[in-house]
Amino acid sequence: MSTWLASALQIEHWAVGDQTWSRNPTTGAFELADYKGWGAPPATCDPLDLATLVGARVSVEGADRAGKPVALYPGAFKFSPVTGKALPAPAVAHRDAWLPPFGGDSAGEDPPQGLRLTAAPLALRSTLSIESLPDRQLAAPPAGHYQFLVVACQTCDARLLAVEYSRGRIHQWLPHSERWLELRCGAVHALVGSSLGEEAWGMAVQDPQGATRIFMPTDAGLAIVSINLIARTYESRTLGARCLGAPILWQGRVHVPMLDDDGKLGVHVLDPAGAALSRVDGPALDAASAKWVRPLADRRQIVWMSSAGQLIVKPGTGDAPEASLLPWPAGITPNFELGSPYLSRSGHLWQQCSQQDDEGQRFVFVQLGRAEPEIRPASSPRLSTGSACFQLDARLRIAPWFDADDGLDSEPSGEVIIPLLESTSSSTVLCARVSSPGSVESLFASSDACTTTFELHGERDVQFWVARMPRPWATRPFVYAGHLYLYHPGQRRLPGWRIDS
Repeated sequence: MSTWLASALQIEHWAVGDQTWSRNPTTGAFELADYKGWGAPPATCDPLDLATLVGARVSVEGADRAGKPVALYPGAFKFSPVTGKALPAPAVAHRDAWLPPFGGDSAGEDPPQGLRLTAAPLALRSTLSIESLPDRQLAAPPAGHYQFLVVACQTCDARLLAVEYSRGRIHQWLPHSERWLELRCGAVHALVGSSLGEEAWGMAVQDPQGATRIFMPTDAGLAIVSINLIARTYESRTLGARCLGAPILWQGRVHVPMLDDDGKLGVHVLDPAGAALSRVDGPALDAASAKWVRPLADRRQIVWMSSAGQLIVKPGTGDAPEASLLPWPAGITPNFELGSPYLSRSGHLWQQCSQQDDEGQRFVFVQLGRAEPEIRPASSPRLSTGSACFQLDARLRIAPWFDADDGLDSEPSGEVIIPLLESTSSSTVLCARVSSPGSVESLFASSDACTTTFELHGERDVQFWVARMPRPWATRPFVYAGHLYLYHPGQRRLPGWRIDS
């Protein structure tokens, strides 16, 4: 720790680790002047919103406050420099990360990326019922369609960010002030929006805990975004051209499909530590107009899917990957609305599809990533998170094949169970149970509000919330500060339930 004086203002500056604090010698008040070289917080910043970010100690003693509501001191200070009294320990911070849309670690490759799976423990207390009130409620961000990100950005506390990707806007939740604040662009180039649909957009992050560089698809190229939670700003720069799909981190590099100069589709790769894109080997593809859904990846390959086929990236000769386009087999149409592809016990990914041939139309599962895939029949459609499948008219968790109909009621129940997210650590599945007197097809085609019961399936099933909303499958769950939250664009609040550890 060191001090020096700014003679013109007679303000002392104290260097405390990677922080610099200023002290007014007249009042004794301390203020954060710099954090890790990122500058000072805005003058309007509530000190209690700042304290956990920087690990500061908070005092409410009158002699410390110097006329302010509270006083902040560096976390290294155990005693007040004014009164000599012991200072309270810094508040307990949350360091968990959540990457949209399903909370997975985008740098991980086991299990496969892109499924509706999260390592976050989804466990709610068994005493909850649909009459129970949420444990917490957050105000919804301004009107829009959001994805939610929880990252610390090299501070001491993870913060909740709401990304309105279609307009290129990022909002930060201020936990003490209980309001959303839009981050300002701290550089020349503001974040550009993306025209990707909600089932296609995603981001890549190399270090979820630090998250100094976040990779987002935009209509102007791949955006590299750095967020400064202290100054409440962000900086963005873009590489390449319009992104036709979401980026994914695979084998240590960011891969993203883009619109090439010739108007065709190409996959481009970026070393996260670098500043230049390179094109993946492979032909220019006449599929630039296709709507590619969010990518999947395992150790063997990356797969972006659309009605036009599968865009595949695999290891090539040497270290360079190669890209190709696999058309769907004749008569096969993928059913993306039924959730994630299914991950079999053997580690292969299967996409649920409809097959039309001389015998009519039926549901099948098609193995992904192969020019001549295996095709397995399914007697009825399933909704999937990746490893959990639900028959649409049944209340049982089942595998998509292997005696799939054993023990199932063949009569429609008038309800559809839609799995939203599965926890690999607690073996639970978050579901939305929707009253549906009509067909499943008519339900997914409708925008009418319907009564929806949210429930957690596991060792003990828990029903914990009922709401009326259109398109309940558009509900986006996320975990923040030890609570499971549910976001829906049509709801004015974000209800949250404490996760039972």
